[in-house]
Amino acid sequence: MSVKVRPFRCGGWEVDIRTVLPDGRPLRERKKAPVTSKTAAARWGEARERELLSTGAPTDPVPEREVPRLYEFVNRFLDGHARADRQKPSGIAGKETILRVHLVPLLGCRKLDSITNEDIQRLKSRMADKAPKTVNNALTVLNVLLKKAAEWGVIERMPCTIRLLKVPRSEAGFLDFDEYERLVVGAQASGATTLLVVLLAGDAGLRCGEVMALHWTDVDPCEASVVSIGTCVGRWSSVSQMASR
Repeated sequence: MSVKVRPFRCGGWEVDIRTVLPDGRPLRERKKAPVTSKTAAARWGEARERELLSTGAPTDPVPEREVPRLYEFVNRFLDGHARADRQKPSGIAGKETILRVHLVPLLGCRKLDSITNEDIQRLKSRMADKAPKTVNNALTVLNVLLKKAAEWGVIERMPCTIRLLKVPRSEAGFLDFDEYERLVVGAQASGATTLLVVLLAGDAGLRCGEVMALHWTDVDPCEASVVSIGTCVGRWSSVSQMASR
């Protein structure tokens, strides 16, 4: 018979009880102690051992649902959702960054079914210096992760309600004709490569990532025009396929 106390990964103390019941059956039970100090955890474990010896263990214990902590579920979520659904490399990289930088540091040690509405508000407070859209991106990833956990039977239902922040409406900036002509003149003075980039964006209407991913096979040299755009370079320098346009 023994009672061992060891640090719990997410804080606190784990009590490992090994004993033999009066009927000769061996029993092992590992639980997180509901106390804060190691000494108190040892006393709690000894009391729990005495309780097990006096009451015994149930003959057919009902297996408890093993709910993973958020940090344990991250790779399963990315593999089973983002990669399995063949999302863009930039989208997968974005989810990995949000999980690593924002969600795991605050909620990583929480079991998925124990994440509360208050936790969501704490996440918003922690990201108070971020733009509303950045906060909403993190909330959306968490929302999808929890919905997938419920869909896959990892948890019974969504444990909390996630409400996004209001994002102020903004207008996209653009150049008028005179400003664009001055930009072209400046690009000509800078060099042929700069001029090419400006014309591809301004005249051909290509986005930055599409310009970076452009190949000679996308260009018709006889017509001096771009035939099709099928790839795009994302912010993590990954090339992803897209519908031709």
